[in-house]
Amino acid sequence: MNLYSHDSKLLIDHLREVAYKCRNTIGELKLFCQNSERKEVIKQLAFLAGAFHDLGKATRFFQYYLLHPEHETNGPKSHALISALFVKEVAIEYLKKTTIPDIDKRLFAHMVFTAVKRHHGKLDNFEQELYIDLYDNSNSNMLKVQVEAFEEKETKEIISFFLKDLDIQYDLKKFKGYILSGSYLSDMPEFYIDDIEDGDFNSFTSQEKIEYYYLHHLLFSSLLLSDKTDVILDKEILSSEISIPDNIVDKFRESKGFNIPKKTIDIQKNEAYYSALNNLEIVFSSEKHIYSLTLPTGLGKTITSFAVARKMKQLLGPDCKRTIITIPFTSIIDQNYEIYGELVNTKDSAILLKHHHLAEPVYKMDETSLSPGKSQFLIETWDSQIVVTTFVQLFNSLFSNDKSFLMKLPNLANSIIILDEIQMMPYKYWQLVKNVFEVLGKTYNCYFILMSATQPLMFLPEIEIIEIIPDYKKYFRYFNRTRLFNKTAKPVSLAEFTDEIYHYLQKDIHKDVLIILNTKKHSKQCFEVLRSMIDVESEDIYYLSTMITPYERKHIMRLIKEKSCKRKIIVSTQLIEAGVDISVDTVFRSLAPIDSIIQAAGRANRYGEKLQQGEVYLYEIEELKKATSLIYGADLIQKTKNVLKEINEVDETFYLPLIESYFKEVRKQSDSYSSEYLDGICSLNFKDVGTFSLIEERKTESVFIQLNEEAKNVWERYVNIYQNNETDQFQKKQEFAMLKSRFYDYVINVPVPYDKKEIDFDSVSILGFYLSLLESPSRFYNYSAEDISQNTGYEAVNTLSF
Repeated sequence: MNLYSHDSKLLIDHLREVAYKCRNTIGELKLFCQNSERKEVIKQLAFLAGAFHDLGKATRFFQYYLLHPEHETNGPKSHALISALFVKEVAIEYLKKTTIPDIDKRLFAHMVFTAVKRHHGKLDNFEQELYIDLYDNSNSNMLKVQVEAFEEKETKEIISFFLKDLDIQYDLKKFKGYILSGSYLSDMPEFYIDDIEDGDFNSFTSQEKIEYYYLHHLLFSSLLLSDKTDVILDKEILSSEISIPDNIVDKFRESKGFNIPKKTIDIQKNEAYYSALNNLEIVFSSEKHIYSLTLPTGLGKTITSFAVARKMKQLLGPDCKRTIITIPFTSIIDQNYEIYGELVNTKDSAILLKHHHLAEPVYKMDETSLSPGKSQFLIETWDSQIVVTTFVQLFNSLFSNDKSFLMKLPNLANSIIILDEIQMMPYKYWQLVKNVFEVLGKTYNCYFILMSATQPLMFLPEIEIIEIIPDYKKYFRYFNRTRLFNKTAKPVSLAEFTDEIYHYLQKDIHKDVLIILNTKKHSKQCFEVLRSMIDVESEDIYYLSTMITPYERKHIMRLIKEKSCKRKIIVSTQLIEAGVDISVDTVFRSLAPIDSIIQAAGRANRYGEKLQQGEVYLYEIEELKKATSLIYGADLIQKTKNVLKEINEVDETFYLPLIESYFKEVRKQSDSYSSEYLDGICSLNFKDVGTFSLIEERKTESVFIQLNEEAKNVWERYVNIYQNNETDQFQKKQEFAMLKSRFYDYVINVPVPYDKKEIDFDSVSILGFYLSLLESPSRFYNYSAEDISQNTGYEAVNTLSF
C-alpha cells in the first residue's frame, strides 16, 4: 500500500525531499568547525534526521487518521518520539564509522534525537528531553503499541532506501527489539549522567560548550527549515534574477550628489565613507569576525555601513549569502528601509526584505505577491539577500527554544550582520552576546559589524573587535556642533525645570527646542504646563510618547521635519533619542546614562546647519529620581554622575572621552555580571535559554483608537475577520496578517498600574482591545484632528496634576 505523510503527499517522497534538503543546507554552508570531518558528520546527521523524522507516520494508526475523512483515530497518531528514537539508533551506527571523539559520537547521537523529537514543538532542556517518561509515563506503553503497528513492507523499503546511501546496517527488527526492551528508559539518562553531568562535557571550555549548543541548533533548524520548505513550497523553486551591482552605493551617492560636497559636514561624510572602504581592505580578515563602525551622529553611518557590508561581501566571495541589518526600534525601521530601497532600487523581496512583528506579510517577486502562507514562511526565514529587521527578531532567534524563531538559523550562517545603535543592548547581556558572537562567527562563519556614535565596550578594541573607521576619534574632535551644560549638581523640581525651559523660550524666541524626560507621566505634565504658556500664533508645540498612536507619531514627525516660520517645541520621552533624524537648536534632558545624553545631544544642530552652537541642558529632577533609577538602573546613573562630577560645561569635541570613561566603568560591572542565559547555553538548557527577552515585559492592555474613517474601517474589518464563523483560526490569522500593519497604527499598549488588575477605560474589551469610537471618543484619550497640541494620548482621568 502507499503510505502518505500529508494529504496527497507520499511519505517516501516527503522524506526524500527533506533528507536531501537537510544535507544540502549544511553542505552549502561554509562552517568553521574544529575539523573537516565534523562538518561532514553534521551534514550526514542532518540527512538522517530528514530521512526518518516522519518514520512514525508509517504506522497503520497514523495512516488511518490521515486518510479518514474526519481524521478519526484508532490508535496513537503522534510520530515524533518514535521517529526520534529510530534516528538516534541509526545515528549511533553511522557514528561508529567516523573518527570523531567518542564524546562527540555519543553527544551528536542524542542531539539528533532531540532535533527530531521536537520538530513539531518547543525544545525542553537537554536533560529533560532524554527522560522519556518524565512528564507522561504512558509514553513507553505508546511506543510499544506503535512499533508493532508499522506497515512492515513499506517501512523496510524506506529504511533500506536511505541507509544504503550511507552504507549503514540497521533494520526494523532490531529497532523493534530496542523499543520493546525499554532500554531507552535507562540508556539515555545514563548517557546524560555519565557524559554531561559528571563526564567529559564538564571539562570543555565555555566556548566549546557554546559551539555544541549551536551545532545542535544547526541540526534542529536545518530539519525545521527543510521540512517546512517541502510542505509549504513543495518543489517550487523561488529565486530572483536580480543581482546587486558591486558599485551600487557609489552610484546612489552620485545620484544624490553626495560625492560632491557642498558643506563642511559633507566633506567629513565623504572622508569617513571612503576611508572606511579603503581601511576595510587593510584590516579585514576572514579569520576575524567582529568589527565596529564608530562615527558621530549625522555622519552617514547608515549608508557607510551598507557600503562596508557590500565590500566585505566582495572580499568574502560567493560563500557570503546575505546582509542582515538589525535596528533596536521598529519606529525607525521604516525610514532606514526606505533608504535601502532607494539604494538597491527594487521591491523584490528576494533582494530586500523587511521583517518585524508589524511588517506587512507580503513577499514579492517580479511584482507578483506570493500567497500568504508562502510569504510568511519566506519572510520569517529571512529568505533574501538583504534583511532589515529588529534586535528582538535577531536575539529571539539566537536565544530561543521555539521552532518558529530557530528556523531561520541556517540563513544566519555565512551572513554579515549589522547591529545599528548597539549601545541599546543592556550591559547585563554583554557577556552573553560577546561569547555567543565569538563562537557564531567561527562556527556559523558570520561577520558582525557593531555600529554606534556611542560605542560600548562590549568587546576590547583591537583585541576582540576591529574598528573599520581609521582614526575615528578625529571625527569626534572635529565636530563642535553642541555644548553640554551640566546642571545636575543641584536637583530641581519638575516645576522648576519647566520654569527654566519657559524662561529660555522667552529669551531665545526663534530657537527650536526639544525636551526629553524619562517617564510618560512627567513628560506629559511638563508639556501641559508649557502648552498653557506659549504663544500658539508663533509657536508649534508637539508631544511624543508611546501613549499616542503610531499614526499620530508619524504625522507629528513629518510636521517636525517640515520647514516652518514658526518655532517648534517638542516634548518627548526617550523614544526620540536614537536614530530619529531631526535637528533642533536646543535640548533639555533629564538625567540619564551618558550614552543616552549623547544620543539626545545628537538631535541638536545635527548637520551643523544652525547659526549658533546647539545647547544641551542636563538636569536631575527630584520627582524623576526613583523612576530614572528603575528605568536605567541606579548603578548606571551613579556612573554617569561620577563621569560628569567635575564638569559644568563641555563641547562636543570632548564628548568621546566622556563616553569612553563611562563605558570603562560599565565594562567592569559587565565582567562581574553572571548571565543565567550563558549558563543555560553551556548546560544545554534549551528551555531555560528560551525564556530570554530583550525587552522586559510588563503587563499591558491594548486600546484601539478610531481617529478617523480609515481607523474605523480597519476596526470593522478586524471584527469581521474574527467573528466569521466560516473560517478557522489559521485562516483568520492569515487574513489579519494582511491588515496588521495598518491596524496597529491605531493601537496603544497601556501598562496596567501595579496596584490594579486592569487599566482605566470607558469601554469593555472587545476581541482583546478596548475601543475608542470615532463617533463617541473615549474621555481617556486626548485627540484633536484640528489642534495637534491637544494630542497627548491616553491618560487615566483626573490623574494629571502638577
